[in-house]
Amino acid sequence: MAEAAPVIAFARLGRLALLQHIVEELVVPDAVYDDLVVKGRGKPGAAEVAESTWIRRESIRNREATAHFPADPRAGEREAILLVVEHYATLLTDDHRARETA
Repeated sequence: MAEAAPVIAFARLGRLALLQHIVEELVVPDAVYDDLVVKGRGKPGAAEVAESTWIRRESIRNREATAHFPADPRAGEREAILLVVEHYATLLTDDHRARETA
């Protein structure tokens, strides 16, 4: 599971393949996918994420749970944390507050 910033960082460096080598499959929540592909259209990594077979978009099951988060972290980070909880997975983030919340 990942939030947008680490994926963007790898994309800007032209190293999405390295990230794939490390994680094999990456799951991103809807809000992160929107940040990367829809809002990030034309930016590094947007097309690669949209066309990727190893980066998979997934919806969180419990949308109401996002209301129990503080204002920060943002939507993508909140959804990534919830996916981690739902799947007992690891979170890829560079955000200190997201790590504390998780």
